[in-house]
Amino acid sequence: MSAQAVLREAKPYLDELEEQLEVAVARYPGVVEAVGRNAVAAGGKRLRPLLVHLTSPDRTRALRGGVAVELAHVATLVHDDLIDRAELRRGRSSAWHEHGAPAARAGGDYVFSRAIWELAEYGDLEGVDILARACLAIVRGEAMQRQQTHRPETPIDAYLERIALKTGRLFEAACLLGSRDERLGAFGLALGVAFQIADDILDCVGETIDTWKIPGADLREGVPTLPLILAAREDEVVLRALRGGPKSGVLVRVAATSALERSRAMALEYAEKARGFLRDEPELEALTHIVIDRER
Repeated sequence: MSAQAVLREAKPYLDELEEQLEVAVARYPGVVEAVGRNAVAAGGKRLRPLLVHLTSPDRTRALRGGVAVELAHVATLVHDDLIDRAELRRGRSSAWHEHGAPAARAGGDYVFSRAIWELAEYGDLEGVDILARACLAIVRGEAMQRQQTHRPETPIDAYLERIALKTGRLFEAACLLGSRDERLGAFGLALGVAFQIADDILDCVGETIDTWKIPGADLREGVPTLPLILAAREDEVVLRALRGGPKSGVLVRVAATSALERSRAMALEYAEKARGFLRDEPELEALTHIVIDRER
C-alpha cells in the first residue's frame, strides 16, 4: 500500500482527531489553554496518533489513545522549545516566544496532564501505565542528551539508547495504546528510532522552506546526532564545532564526509527491523517508508 493511500484512508480519523485535540486543550480556559492551543495549532504529521489508529481494532480507543499520545508529544515540543529557546515551531511563533517562559513551562505541564487525563477519564488504567512509562523514558532521554551535549566522542550505542528513549518509546506507546500487543510495540520502537535518525539527517541537509527549521540546530546546540558523530570522526573542523567551536560552513563539511550516507543506511536498517515485526499489515509497512523519505 502506498503512503498516499494510507493517509487518504486515515483522513476522516485525523480530521476528528484535530477536533478532539482542540477540545482537550480548551478544557481549562486561560494562559495554559492558550499555550496548548498554540502548540496544537502548529500541526505536524500526527504520525503517533496515526499509529494508534492503524493498530487499534476500535475507533473509540483509537481516538482516545491518539489524542493522548499526540498531547504528550506536543507537550515535549513545548518544553524542548523552551529549553532550546527556539523562536519558531513549524513556521509559527513557539509557545515560549509567544507567551513567555513561565507560561510555556506551565502550559507544557498542562498539556502533559491533559494527555494522561484523556485515558484516566475513561478508566483506561493500562493505557495510563503505557503512556506514563513512555513519558518517563522521554525524561530519561532528555537527561542523557544533556550529558552528551558537546561530546562528539559519544558512542553510537549511547546515541541509539538516547533516541530510543526520547523518540522510540512514544512510538512504541502509540502502538501499544492501539493494540495492547507487544509485537506491535516492538515495531513502534524500531520505527521511532528510524524516524529520529532520518530527522537528524534532515537537520543537516533540509531546506528551511520544507522543514520549517533552519538547518543545523543540533550542531548549534552541540547535540551529538548520528551524522554529526560520524562526521566528527572524519573531519577535525566538525569535531571542534560539535565541541562548541565555530559553526560557519560546518554543514558543508558534514556533507563532504560519508556520515549522511552511513546514517541513512542505519535508518534503513531500523526500518527493515520494524518490518520484521509485521504480519501482512500493509498500512504499517507503508509507514516504514514514510518515516525515511519525508520532509520534517
